[in-house]
Parts: sequence; structure tokens; C-alpha cells
Amino acid sequence: MLNRAVMLSPRGIVAVIAAHELSHVELHERLGSHTGQIPQWFDEGLAVLVSNAPRYLRPDGTVDRCRVSSDDALPVTRAEWLRAASADEQVYAKAACQVSRYVDAHGGGRAVLDLIDRLHRGDTFADVVGGV
Repeated sequence: MLNRAVMLSPRGIVAVIAAHELSHVELHERLGSHTGQIPQWFDEGLAVLVSNAPRYLRPDGTVDRCRVSSDDALPVTRAEWLRAASADEQVYAKAACQVSRYVDAHGGGRAVLDLIDRLHRGDTFADVVGGV
């Protein structure tokens, strides 16, 4: 039942954290059986973008919202993500940067819906997103 419900501690009941966690639930619900095709960096980066987390992104409306940019490969699996997040406090910002740039270059929020539609039609994540 991972990513099917959200439980927040009293300290976590803030809009940014709730929006981040609910983004995971919504994405996984829309993906259904295709959830495993989305790399963890994209899932986390999208959650940061949806939550509009100022810790990791510049304000909405900024030409480039990235606070931290990286061309390095980001973690694909959940286990890789957890290790990376423990070692690099900026991994969320790096993932958010890549997702933000992808979304901006592909029509805004519609880009994520198009990605989901294409995965349901049989395309792979790499087919749709390429080497972001």
C-alpha cells in the first residue's frame, strides 16, 4: 500500500509536506500498473514541483526555478533514492530541477498528463522523457 495513503506527524502538517506526499499518491493512482516505469527521481522531483517547495525551487514564475542543477544521473529505484537522500541533501533540488525543466519544455502541467497517457499506451519512460 505504499503511496496509497498519507500519514503525517503533527510536525508534518504543513501545506508543502502534505502536497508533496499527496502528489505521490495521485501520480501512483493515475499510473496504476505503470507505477514501476517512473524512476524515483522523477516521482520525487514532481512532488517537489507540485508542492512548490521553496527549499528546493525558486518561486513560481521565475524563468528557471532550479536552485541546484546537475547533469549527473539521479537515483532510479527507491533504495537508490533513500541512499542518495541520506548522503546528499540537495538530491531533491536536483530532481526538482530536472522535472521542472522537462515540464516547462513540454507544455507545463499537461506534460505530466501526456507522460501518463503515453505510458498507458505502451511507451516507455525513456521514449517519452528521453535523457532528461
